[in-house]
Amino acid sequence: MAKTIHGWLLGATLLSGIGAQAPVVARQASAPATKQDARARAAAIVAKMTLDEKIALVHGLFPPMAKGKTPNELIPSAGHIDGIPHLGVPLIRESDASLGVANQVEQRKGDVATALPSSLATAATFDPAIARAGGAMIGAEARAKRFTVLLAGGVNLTRDPWNGRNFEYLGEDPLLAGTMAGAHIAGVQSNKIVSTIKHYALNAQETGRTVVDAQI
Repeated sequence: MAKTIHGWLLGATLLSGIGAQAPVVARQASAPATKQDARARAAAIVAKMTLDEKIALVHGLFPPMAKGKTPNELIPSAGHIDGIPHLGVPLIRESDASLGVANQVEQRKGDVATALPSSLATAATFDPAIARAGGAMIGAEARAKRFTVLLAGGVNLTRDPWNGRNFEYLGEDPLLAGTMAGAHIAGVQSNKIVSTIKHYALNAQETGRTVVDAQI
């Protein structure tokens, strides 16, 4: 279990770019960072964490349950994970995402964002450039609202016309869906926002949603 948590933290550190914020491994200012540089910095940061700090990073909070946070720290949305300031690890603010910066049940009173058409409509264009442009727009708005992670793009295949979340997905063809979701994520991440692909498969029905046994 300890090795699993250590590996997860190392990967998360690399993905979020937090290693770049802590001067763990010196490098020349003029030289661009390499993947190896990032891995070394991330490993050095994880090595300095206490067990409690490691455990805290794998326990995110849904904002309504995040008690005692200041308005500057907590932006109500999809998730919150405290940072580790003395190691240069920033807090993580998560938002849903594929079609715009979400504000579920108006957690943030009066906050609005640009909404894209259904992802099914985007898929119907067969144009990755359009998907990328949409992602770039959402990523820019998310960054302006101080989010750091978007839970997007949605790539679950459209298998059942009664699925209540089909509007988030990119059709029934896996090649098309993967290509368009990849372009969307690239657009989001062009703003230095992490974008986490979600619902790879089998989140595609309403009947029996809470009891279905998907044997793969």
